[in-house]
Amino acid sequence: MIEINLLPEELRNKVAKARKPEAVVKNPVEGLEPKHAVLLVPVIAIILICAQLFIGIAVLVKGGQLRSLNAKLQSLATQKKGLDEFNAEYNLVSQDAQAIQKLMRERVVWSEKLNKLSLNLPSGIWFSGISVNSKGMVLQGAVVSLNKDDLNLINKLIDSLKNDPVFFKDFSSLDMGSAEKKTVGIYDITDFNLNAPLKGR
Repeated sequence: MIEINLLPEELRNKVAKARKPEAVVKNPVEGLEPKHAVLLVPVIAIILICAQLFIGIAVLVKGGQLRSLNAKLQSLATQKKGLDEFNAEYNLVSQDAQAIQKLMRERVVWSEKLNKLSLNLPSGIWFSGISVNSKGMVLQGAVVSLNKDDLNLINKLIDSLKNDPVFFKDFSSLDMGSAEKKTVGIYDITDFNLNAPLKGR
């Protein structure tokens, strides 16, 4: 329904004020009977006490959890210390093992070398001495050849040893150091030296 107000402005304002109820702030306790107001105080007190108890219990529970976590942290710290000590010992053992493996890789099996020397020795050549030190090996030998090809026999020995991977793997080279001819009876004999330095020495 549409209401049309034809009153003048002043009267309209007065009528509007008369119709609008004044906002009154009421006291919540006002209007209660005295016995009801007395009952309200213990209820509020009980609510506050329950809230305090709840907060206290929550604090106790959280404190217990914190103590439990601190105990676990101490236990983990002890375990971590043990783990760190183990890792330190393991690293030392690992370094020792690596050093031993390196020595094993770098070691020279001289028995294999001597065996290969005998297997690769051409007819007419013999060894008169073998010396080994930290730098390598020196072979002293002699060759006799009725065909006067003593140097060819020495070169054949050198090539044969160089082409033998078991013999030559630890050496950087194999070269003739010196050769000297001499006559023994009716035979010409050539004394020679072979030098075989070790790799990286």
